[in-house]
Amino acid sequence: MKRLTNLLLLFILFFLSIPGCRMANKITYLNLAPHYKAEKKPEITGLRIFHENDSISTVFVRYNPAKLLYQEQPGMSYGKANYSIAFTLYPSYESNQILDSATFFLSDSLNFGKTIGLVYNFPVKARFPGNYLLEVQLVDLNAETSTLFPQKINKETVNDAQNFLPIDKNDQIIFEDWISSQANFRIITSNITLTKLFVRVYYRGFPVALPPFSAANQEIYSYNSDDILTVAIENRESQLLTFPKEGFYHFLADTSLRNGLTLFRFYDGYPKVTESAQLVPPLRYLTSNKEYKQLSISRNQKMAVDSFWISSAGNEDRALEILKQYYSRVESANQMFTSFKEGWKTDRGMIYIIFGEPKTVYRREEIETWVYGEQGNRVSLTFDFIKAINPFTGDDYILQRQSDYKNPWFVAIDYWRR
Repeated sequence: MKRLTNLLLLFILFFLSIPGCRMANKITYLNLAPHYKAEKKPEITGLRIFHENDSISTVFVRYNPAKLLYQEQPGMSYGKANYSIAFTLYPSYESNQILDSATFFLSDSLNFGKTIGLVYNFPVKARFPGNYLLEVQLVDLNAETSTLFPQKINKETVNDAQNFLPIDKNDQIIFEDWISSQANFRIITSNITLTKLFVRVYYRGFPVALPPFSAANQEIYSYNSDDILTVAIENRESQLLTFPKEGFYHFLADTSLRNGLTLFRFYDGYPKVTESAQLVPPLRYLTSNKEYKQLSISRNQKMAVDSFWISSAGNEDRALEILKQYYSRVESANQMFTSFKEGWKTDRGMIYIIFGEPKTVYRREEIETWVYGEQGNRVSLTFDFIKAINPFTGDDYILQRQSDYKNPWFVAIDYWRR
């Protein structure tokens, strides 16, 4: 038995020594579905990374104290939240080698019940050049709950998006990749010798995602910009900028390169859906070509949308219930899946809106897998999304379409329509 154990140990050591045979990081085995739920506790609401230099990157974490448990203190009239923020840095999803880690213990008694964004930042030893996996964990020590947030650190070139930091006129970090027409902001760079940035501007819309069973070719994206601007940089910082026109703005240190920071200018109020003109486009997933055309050319789109839902639901009460559910998913898709187009138009946004929150989500280096139903059950649905190479965003995933999705798709559409 001892000889057998030794042989087994030698085999394992030999297996791990083979290139490409390293043990995967634990995150690849964790169910990340809670990230796609409307309510998470405690909740990390934003994360942005900025490369300070070749060896240090700063991580900014935004979180909501209203999600923390505040416990009353003996003899005191206030509550206190006790929590920690920790990080672990790995070479990739496929490696369990720890390159850097730390835990920061925090408390709060001032923000009980407030729905605000608190920000905590810390340095990470991520060396240039290289790409890494960062795991940030917020633990509510009172409630004994936690949120795990994986994020890629891209430090392969000096032009990656994380070499630029957007801040508003009050010097607060801008965590979202979209801005409003009234936003006044600056761009901070990590390059001390940089004197100007180029901004490629794209004034164009993009089609909605194709059905999951579609065999049609995806639209080929053109990188030719519609306009180009120049932004002066002084002491690593730009002047205040405002972009009133809708489109997206791609900041580059060199126009011969594609990588850079992109900020998107969708309609004001994004990611919310509040205006009549915003109600019709997401109905493309539920309607025939003829129905959608009639909705689009209607003089009173709000009335046309209401009529559509009442006709589908059978009565006003049920129509209102389903309408709220549908557009709530549209807004959530905008919040979670925005890439170079609105979140509801993306492949993940489409599946999320029609099928709801996945029960199981696994993520690896270049693939994200969603499971609806019990894993291994022959009637469960599994969707694989492959990460696209896209210089405008690191959050663009393309669904691997299959003809087998056709029947489940129309069953789900029938649920919404009836």
